[in-house]
Parts: sequence; structure tokens; C-alpha cells
Amino acid sequence: MIFLEFPILGDMRFPLLIMEWISVIIVFEISLMFLVRYKKQEKSLRNLQDLGYFMLFFSFSLIYFFFILTTFYSSDTIISPFLIWNYGSERIFFLNMSYFSSIIASFVAIFFIEKYNIFLYKRYFFTIIMSIFVLFFSVLFFVDIRYTQSIMYGYMSVFVLFFINFLIKFSKKLMYRGLFFFVAIALLVVGYGLTTDLLNTLFGLGSQMIGDILQLISLLTLSYFFFTLADFTEFGWKEKTEALFLIDKAGICLYQKIFKEKKEFISENLISAAISIVNDMLKELIGTGNDKGVSIIKKPNQIVMIYSGENISGVLYITEDLNFPKVILKEFVDKFELLFKNIIQDQPIKFPREKLFKYTETITEDLFL
Repeated sequence: MIFLEFPILGDMRFPLLIMEWISVIIVFEISLMFLVRYKKQEKSLRNLQDLGYFMLFFSFSLIYFFFILTTFYSSDTIISPFLIWNYGSERIFFLNMSYFSSIIASFVAIFFIEKYNIFLYKRYFFTIIMSIFVLFFSVLFFVDIRYTQSIMYGYMSVFVLFFINFLIKFSKKLMYRGLFFFVAIALLVVGYGLTTDLLNTLFGLGSQMIGDILQLISLLTLSYFFFTLADFTEFGWKEKTEALFLIDKAGICLYQKIFKEKKEFISENLISAAISIVNDMLKELIGTGNDKGVSIIKKPNQIVMIYSGENISGVLYITEDLNFPKVILKEFVDKFELLFKNIIQDQPIKFPREKLFKYTETITEDLFL
């Protein structure tokens, strides 16, 4: 058993500090990227999930920051009295601040997920339980900060139970990304365990270094997972997508992709009617100025989304009015116009239609399949 004193000094202090600060910077930058992405989106297309991810990762950056203060800049000498408590120390205080940050971050994340999904018995089941832990922790924090760690054991048990239910519910829809998520969480848990006082006392600061490296790998993996994840409310949006059309200002269909072959609207008459409706709507939009948002036509059990670019409009048939497909439709039209800008402005189109279809099919497969 190795005796450790805090704050940590010696040869291992500098490399450990470097690893810890890298983790703080990475998590903080990830949170800012979500905030910037949320701000850059058009108001009608803004995804509130990005704002929730910002809050989550920002909270975790605070956790890592408090861990640095706890490990490298705080003394564990018990002082009586200590601030507003009868007993305490600098290290215990900053540990509690990290505990509080982790509870709040998990509470926000679980609330955000349960807002649109039901786990176990009813909506907000885990949110209610987590709110109880937040209340107990807050009360015990002001009574005696030396015993708040006992609350964390219960909190971790509830969070693990929620995580298991999350994986069960979304494992099929996450597909290969679920593997990234599982591996990232496993690395984060193992890495955190290696940085605990118990293992550092048993194996020395080498355990802390390995734990920091594993957590750093986990954070990078989690960032990839969250940046490629659709809104929790909209898992399975691809299965609800029925057809996609690209139409020019003259109402001519340049490209079409049928996702659901058995849908009734696939008849030629209905396709012509859809193009006619879009053409009329485009004329109205173009006449009003620079409207480039997504317009919605609602029909029984069917939604028609229309995004008007500078020269081309995209039409998406889908069974539900979801937000994420609007973002994808806009990206699809923008990419098409960027790639074929000079061609689509040359009327009539001289570019071979088979090549146009081939390249557009690649964009479709990338975004919709």
C-alpha cells in the first residue's frame, strides 16, 4: 500500500497535470461546439438537443476542473471549523463540488432523454429518482460535507440502471454507433476507477496516469457519438421517410428517390400532383422574397416537407412531422446546389441526366440511407 499526500507533488505531478488539463480543454471545446452549432442553425431548424449536449459537456468540464483542484492544489488536512462547517478540508470541499456537478449533469441528461421517451414504468421515472438524490445531496452538503460520498453510491446505481435501460431501448436503432457508445462508457468508468484514491493508494500514481489516458480516449469517442446522433425523439426517422424529390423553378423533377415502394402516392398521377403543388408553392415563396425555410404540407398520415434553395427545391415525404429530417433535407439541397450550381443555371440542362442521377444518388445514400 502506498501512502499519498495531497496536493500531489514530485516527478509525476507535471505529466498528470498535462493529461488532466487536456481532458478539461477537450470537454469544454466539445460543449462550445454544440453551442455554436445550435446558434448557427436557422431558428425554424434549431435542434434543442444540441443545447442539452452543451449543458451536459459543460458540466463535465467543471467536474474535471474540480478534480484538478482536488488532486493538485488542495490540502486534505482537516480543519475545524472549516468555512460554514464544523469540520472539513480544501480537498473534501472540491470533491463535493465535483460530485455536485456530476449529479446535476446526469440529472439534466436524463431529464432531456426522458422528455421524449418512457423508461420502465412512466415518463420521468428516473428523473424523479435523480431529483431526490439531488435534494438529499444538497441537504447533506450543508450539514456535513464529509458524508456526501454515501449519496454518490446510490446515485451511481440509479445511473447504471438507467444506462442499461437506455441501451436496451435504443440498441437496435443505434446500430454500430451503439458499440462506440458502449466502449466509450466502459473506458470512462474504468478510467475513472483507476483515478480513485483507493487504487492510487494500492498501485501508485501510475494508475492515475493510465486512468487519465483511458478517460481521454473515452471523451474523444463520446464526442464522435454525440455529433453523429439524431435527436432521441427522432430515432428511426429513416424508416419513416417515404420519398424524396428535387424540383427546379420550372416544376421539372430533376431527381426522385422512392424509399417505400408500396406507398399509394407512388403512382404517376400522384407524383405529378405533388410536383404541381410544389411548383405553385415555389412561385408563392419566390414572389415573397428570400424565404428559404422548410414549408410543411400536412395530410392524413403523411407530411410533405419542402425546402426552397436558390434554384432547386427539395420535397420529402415522411409519415411524421419531425425536426431532424428538415435539417437533412436542407443539407441535401444545399449540397446539390453547391455541386451542380453552374449546371442547373444552364437551361436547358446539358449535363447528362444519368450522371446527374448517379452523383445525386451518392448524396442521398450519404444522408438518407
